[in-house]
This record gives sequence, structure tokens and C-alpha cells, in this order.
Amino acid sequence: MGVRPNDRHYFAEGITNRGYISLLPHMMTEWDKVYVLMGGPGTGKSTLIKMIGLDIVDRGYEVDFMRSAWDPDSIAGILMRKLNWAILDNYEIAPSRWRAPGLMEEMIDFASFCNKEKLEEKREEIYKITGKIEKGQRQISEILASDFNERLREKPSSSYTKEEKPWLPKLHATDLFKNKKDSWSKAKDALKKIQKSIIRSYFLHGLGSEGWVNLAPSFLQECDQIRIEGEEAHEAMEWILQEAESLGQVIDIVLHPIYPDETLGIILPERNLVIWQGNPTCLEEQGLDKVYSTSLKEALYQTKAAREHLKALYTETVDFDKVDSLRADLLNCILRNLDK
Repeated sequence: MGVRPNDRHYFAEGITNRGYISLLPHMMTEWDKVYVLMGGPGTGKSTLIKMIGLDIVDRGYEVDFMRSAWDPDSIAGILMRKLNWAILDNYEIAPSRWRAPGLMEEMIDFASFCNKEKLEEKREEIYKITGKIEKGQRQISEILASDFNERLREKPSSSYTKEEKPWLPKLHATDLFKNKKDSWSKAKDALKKIQKSIIRSYFLHGLGSEGWVNLAPSFLQECDQIRIEGEEAHEAMEWILQEAESLGQVIDIVLHPIYPDETLGIILPERNLVIWQGNPTCLEEQGLDKVYSTSLKEALYQTKAAREHLKALYTETVDFDKVDSLRADLLNCILRNLDK
């Protein structure tokens, strides 16, 4: 799908050398409401999400499109930035521990749009193919971890520990004056809170069956760019990120799709500026020019074929008139709130 001025496309989850990593738990703390679409693949969830997102973009509102980590051509969810409302396809996101405490959720089960008798007839085949997909996804993760081991560096990459990485903690000011302190101590604490930036993280590269999918050029096309190159580019990027934390503004960071502890880019939206390690259009400079191994190619193709087969089985059972009716109702609800 084409990218429009009010679109942003990225991956909220990634398949890395450390396994499947989801950034959704950190994103969702900023959301007010989320519609979670339940049900099997091929029931119309991803298409419904995409069509609602495009309709809202056409009306001039900003929408984030979150691509599926397992299928970069599919939409796993959208975020309507004005409302801080999201719609997620439960099948395309990490299956556990993704919910945020206190977030208002509305679950919509697409099984109600399926012919139960037809589903029952296909039950054994669905179960069998689902097992193939799960096995294939495990193989992909294992092969990726084997093919792309830890990147070795002579110098320590960062002064942060694993627990202190800036995209992991979330700042909450509710305990600002929890302990009794004098006025100047409180003032210093308040200043630290104000100076602390809001850090959001994304992946802009996805593991496609034909090679890496690179969303960076379209994501960054409106930004001024500063490119850091050379052998010490990674260390320079880490230093910039540490210094930028004291700016007290929103900072978007782009994580390496294989080595998630590594920062590929730092985006300062308020200044319309991106600082990138190398050229964002060049996969070679991102360390993503390595040709897929034969085993990885086979696992990707087999898993993709199994996913398509499973989708076809579910699609045969769906009453899409009901899905279209839900889409209209959901869109009208969202538009009423946007108009307010």
C-alpha cells in the first residue's frame, strides 16, 4: 500500500537474533482505547483495519500503520494519533503480555462472522496447518539467531546496562513528591523530570520472504537528515542518544531489526530532524546486506505458504457482509469522536 502524507508505517514488533520482541507494551501505556480483533487469519481483520485507517487518512487525520512482523505486507494494527485509539489484529501480534494496565479494551470476536458448520469440517486441517506455522516460526527464530550471532565490538557499545536502555523504562511523575524533602531538593527532582525525554521505539525493517523490507525511506522522507558514518558510528549514535535524553522532548528511536540493543536512528519530531547510522536507504550500511541462508529461505517460504493456506480455509467460512457492517459501525464511532 502506498504511503500518504498523514501515514506512518513501522513495525511494533520484530523477529531478532534474541527471538520475537514486542514494543507494544511500552507503546500502549500512552493509548486511551484499543479495539482488539479476535479470530483466525483470513476472516477480514487486517483488511478491515487497513480500510478504516485509509478512510481516516483521507479525511486529513494522522494514522500510524503497524505492519505484521511475520508478514510485512499485512497490517497488524493502526493508531489514530489524535484520539490515541488503536485497533489491533490479535492474530498478528505477540500472544502474551501485551496489554497495558488501565487501558480501555473492546474485544471483537470474528468467529461470530464464520459459518460454524464449515469451520467444524475444517477443524482438523486448521489444527494441522496451525502446528506447521508455529513450527516454522520457531525454526525462523532459531535460524536467524544462528545466522546472525551477537555483533562483536572492540569497544563497549554503550554505558547503559540492559535494564537501563532508554526505550525500556517509562517515566511516571506520580511519585515526584513521595518522600519528604526540602524545597530545593524537590525543585531539582522536578527539573530532572521535566528534562527527561519521552522515548518511543520502532522497527523500520521487516523480515520478508524475498529479503528485508525497508520502511525507513518513506518514514523519514519529511525530515532533515544527519548521517553518522565510519567505524565509530555506533558509539557516536549511543553518545548522541544519551545526550539527547536531557532535551525534555519526544525522541523516536529506530532499533536494529536483528540486534535490538543497537540504535540505527534517532528522530527528533519537534525539530524535524533525523540522525542516522549511515544511509537509511542502503541496507548494506545497516548490516542487512547478508544474503539469506538456504535454510532461512526455505523456512520463510514454507511458513508463508502455510499462512496463506490457513487464511484460505478461514475465508471460505466468513460472511463478509457482516464484516463490512462492523467496519461501517466502527468507522462511524471513530469519526464521531474525531469530530468532537
